[in-house]
Amino acid sequence: MGNGKGFLPSARAGALFEALEHTFSGPRSLESLPLQLRDTAGLLDGALRAEPSIHILARQRAEAACVRYTALDGGGPLDVPIFLWAPWYLKRSQEMAAARSRLGDTADYRPVLSCSVNTGCAIGATEDEALLHALNEWAERDAFSLFLVRSVHDGGPLPSRIPATILPTALRHEYDRAAALAQGPVALLDLTTDVGIPVVLACTAASPGRRPHYGLGASLSIETAVARAISELVQEILLRDAFVDPGHMAAVEARLAPYPRLLACARLSFTERLSQAPVATALDGPRPCPTSVAEQREEAVVRIASVGRRVVAHRLCVMEHGTTVVQVQCPGLERFHLITEGHLARLGARARSARSRQRGPR
Repeated sequence: MGNGKGFLPSARAGALFEALEHTFSGPRSLESLPLQLRDTAGLLDGALRAEPSIHILARQRAEAACVRYTALDGGGPLDVPIFLWAPWYLKRSQEMAAARSRLGDTADYRPVLSCSVNTGCAIGATEDEALLHALNEWAERDAFSLFLVRSVHDGGPLPSRIPATILPTALRHEYDRAAALAQGPVALLDLTTDVGIPVVLACTAASPGRRPHYGLGASLSIETAVARAISELVQEILLRDAFVDPGHMAAVEARLAPYPRLLACARLSFTERLSQAPVATALDGPRPCPTSVAEQREEAVVRIASVGRRVVAHRLCVMEHGTTVVQVQCPGLERFHLITEGHLARLGARARSARSRQRGPR
């Protein structure tokens, strides 16, 4: 299944592309992945030591199924465990247990179930387009994670709010339509981090007993990031009641009830403080956006690598007409956004450093 957003032609294409992405990054990909077994302790020898879940897995004397990724950042290749990006691989079903056994994968993944997420699985009409989508997704989820840690969990300052009055005319029309659908104001927050890829959060106010609707957007173009956040917000408003299990949030609340600050993150409990957010006076990104898709892909790699993260990729599928599905990993970018689904993801060094800077010297 796939969902699409935006105006009708792009929404239709997006829904088809997402359905194909889910197909070729889902369980059927196990048939064609060039898997290799790697000692779990040995995974700490390279860039994967930046992932908290790898430290947990390395305590075992086991073999984990991995795929060799090609470097996009000029470094060497990297063997990446499939569990990091394939939650379906960890399912506690007889079928998947038998598949892992056939592969010779002897790792016990129960301690790292909450760390698996499909971030970096992306599709595009070309490989460069797919890679760019994947890189933007990593920047987006890393920024959202840092926002949740610093501004919600720790109660720190909110990032800048982008007022509708500074949006270009076409974007303002999209904003106004989203606000009309939401039947209330929509806030736009600039979540951009030191990575330098603009990330924007669009959200409504919270209603009694429900967390606010929200959407995220990332792009080297700040205007495109705003447009994507608004269209994802609209998609979330339209689809939440149709596709979200009403008991899911209740289960999340019950699981996190003993941890009020984690529960606040899952609830997105910050909208009552929006008036405290500084207001941006211009819609500017950190740096100019390159023109072509290939140039944008190269620039996104440079910006992620500039904060000390490796950038590696593996092609999952290349179709006859060039449409490509990729899986990209940027070890050490944060996964704390999984808290919104009730998963107790562990903080990495990047989030811990950001919290330390926010608190200042003791």
